[in-house]
Amino acid sequence: MTHPVPPVPQPQPKKSRGCLWATLIGLGLVVLFGFVGCVAVIASVGSDSSSSGQSASSGDKKDDKGDSAESSDEEKTAGIGDTVEDGAFAFTVTDIETGVSRIGNDFLHHDAQGQFVIVHVTVENIGDQAEMFHGSSVKLYDADGKEYSNDGEAEIYLEDSEAFLTDINPGNKVDAKVVFDLPEGVEPVSVKLHGSLFSSGVTVSLS
Repeated sequence: MTHPVPPVPQPQPKKSRGCLWATLIGLGLVVLFGFVGCVAVIASVGSDSSSSGQSASSGDKKDDKGDSAESSDEEKTAGIGDTVEDGAFAFTVTDIETGVSRIGNDFLHHDAQGQFVIVHVTVENIGDQAEMFHGSSVKLYDADGKEYSNDGEAEIYLEDSEAFLTDINPGNKVDAKVVFDLPEGVEPVSVKLHGSLFSSGVTVSLS
């Protein structure tokens, strides 16, 4: 009787060291690429946030500058002694008289209903042709914003008024006296001078 011969175990194949290194290198590259990708994404997000912040900051600065410029323009109101321009004329208000009750002399005069206010203004023609200046192109305002027109009749009795239909050639100027009849106790605060009937005019403070 014969006994079965037990199977002889086969030797396990040895793993190649080259394959092992290739696997390790592959894993290392995967980890490296993943890390580089994360860094790139983080950097991109940070850059976008920074750009947005800078844009917003820049916009705020521009707005601030714009607001400051507008506020500055609003605060800069011309006053007595300042020269302003409108149309073909340059105006300089040089003086103001208030509380005048009569204009003229004992024989030829004009009495105020309230009080005469006389605005002294130098008018220069800065255009290229003759232009006519008239006191009606100047409006006076009180603290309540009420508008007053000139008194042309009183200007006729005022010596050297130069405010009644005065032609001014280019480069020439006149010293006009524009008369207003205001209620007693009313204080004039500003005048608006027009280079023509249709111009926007310029405001000069009298205070």
